[in-house]
Amino acid sequence: MTEMLHLPVTDRSAWKVADMERDRSWVYELTADALAEIDGAIAAVGARGLRAGEFAAADFDLPILKGVMRSVLDQVQNGRGAALIRGLPVEKYDADVLSSLLWGLGIQIGRPLPQRASLNLGGVRDNLIAHITDQGLDYNAPNVNGSATSAEQLPHTDPADVVALLCVRKARSGGISRVVSAVTLHNDVLERAPDLLGPLYDGYLYDMRGDAANSSGQEVTDGRIPIFTYHAGKLSCVFNAKMIETAQRKLGTALPMRERAALDLLLERALAPENRLDMDLQPGDLQIISNYTMLHARTGWVEQADPALRRLMLRLWLRVEGFRDIAPGVASGYVRGSTVDVGAAAAQY
Repeated sequence: MTEMLHLPVTDRSAWKVADMERDRSWVYELTADALAEIDGAIAAVGARGLRAGEFAAADFDLPILKGVMRSVLDQVQNGRGAALIRGLPVEKYDADVLSSLLWGLGIQIGRPLPQRASLNLGGVRDNLIAHITDQGLDYNAPNVNGSATSAEQLPHTDPADVVALLCVRKARSGGISRVVSAVTLHNDVLERAPDLLGPLYDGYLYDMRGDAANSSGQEVTDGRIPIFTYHAGKLSCVFNAKMIETAQRKLGTALPMRERAALDLLLERALAPENRLDMDLQPGDLQIISNYTMLHARTGWVEQADPALRRLMLRLWLRVEGFRDIAPGVASGYVRGSTVDVGAAAAQY
């Protein structure tokens, strides 16, 4: 077991819903000048025939928004852990151009990471921008990623430092984004059942979902992934309950009673109304969160009848230099294969 934190965290990352509603400094409304700047940057890369994945930050000139993105990064890294940019001009551009916009904003603060190939529906090289839309798959089928379905997803983290999610189109109903402070959850477990912190620090086996390196056929992680770690004075979280459950099914085993109780309590507190911030993202909203202090989730949704109007989110995973000192073996989370191997794909950004 790694070092365990036995005191509550009291900084801004340990928020409840009332804190986020009272202090809206984590919401950034774009000005007319910033929007004009976006149009100019899109036109400049378009004139050179450059698309998402093909240009660097210096090619996407954003004097105003670069400062906004730095403020957002500080909020995500050192503040609440979550930020929301409102008013991006998604109605003016198609999905390809919006991918360039998301890419251009993201590379102001970090280096994009490859994602699952099955989510790369927009032609962006090396799977660097995922299209989160319903592909008609069954979330309960083996190795299916929830991002390719319209099913509810429970609170979890992604294998990156930062995740940026741009709302292009909403569903007819549902599809509500949810974020919760993992730091608050740790405080809750510490207060309510401190004896259950042990299993959360010891960790759980995770389903590989077919992401094992070199197609090894490995079904689950070869070791336990701690949900909480306390390292270099920072509390961090890596968590996906769905992958813990499916790992047990693949192994044909059940969680021991104490491990089950710890997992159930964590999920109960993650879904508690006072902890869970529901965000009904509107077209043009860009949600940016820390994957070490925040869990994110969403409700299931019902689609529009017209396929051209169906829900679409564009997702970018970012590695940010100096973002957080993570305990060895934890930073890549429960994905241990090529999806977290940046290699040369995004090194120049």
